[in-house]
Amino acid sequence: MHGVILLAGGSGDRMGSDVKDKLLHPILETNAFRLCCNAYIGIKEISSLVIVYREKDQQKLLENEYDISRKRFHESLDPIYVAGGSRREDSVRKGLEALPKECSFVQVHDCARPMIRTSTITEMIHEVEEKGVIVACRPASDTIRQSLETELSSDQPQKTQTLNRQSLWFMETPQATHKSWLTQALNRAKERNISITDEVSALELDNRKTAFFCLDYPNPKITNIDDLKLVEYLLKEERNIL
Repeated sequence: MHGVILLAGGSGDRMGSDVKDKLLHPILETNAFRLCCNAYIGIKEISSLVIVYREKDQQKLLENEYDISRKRFHESLDPIYVAGGSRREDSVRKGLEALPKECSFVQVHDCARPMIRTSTITEMIHEVEEKGVIVACRPASDTIRQSLETELSSDQPQKTQTLNRQSLWFMETPQATHKSWLTQALNRAKERNISITDEVSALELDNRKTAFFCLDYPNPKITNIDDLKLVEYLLKEERNIL
């Protein structure tokens, strides 16, 4: 059985005062959260869906948005709503605890990446059964330079080294693995007081190997106002209405 955790409880501090909730902010006639729901709803392999929210008022708004998608796709699966934690790993841990014991695999997706496609989700569901860990990503194409100074500064000369981009990957979501593996890895990170930025960084603590699912379309993360404009542009382009 496959479960999904949709992370919708991020604070969005970098959006500024003009955007109350980046996941519910209008994008054409929809929003980022509803776009993610539309991508996941109706996939027959998904037996459980957990939506992690920020606070009660937001939960009510998310429930309404999910119901809009549910009616559109005639979806019968009832999501489980869970209050998130102060950090990403805390929210994922709570999501894992809410999934049924029968669930063998879990896919975690950040709803701040609303351009994810159903075809990607489905392929990753199939591939994780064989590969154990699989993550949506793309190879690094820019030159990446590492500062060798103890404190990072943008206005002072620094000693640097250039990293080999042929071995570097930009991590995105969804990320999928065995539910038991991710649970154990997050518990290990908590015991060691290690901060986790994504699921793979936790699984690395247990020396799990990762398979890369390279996307051939944009899957940007909404972090600031310009990202909202980019997603709107991409959505128009996808619909051929530019």
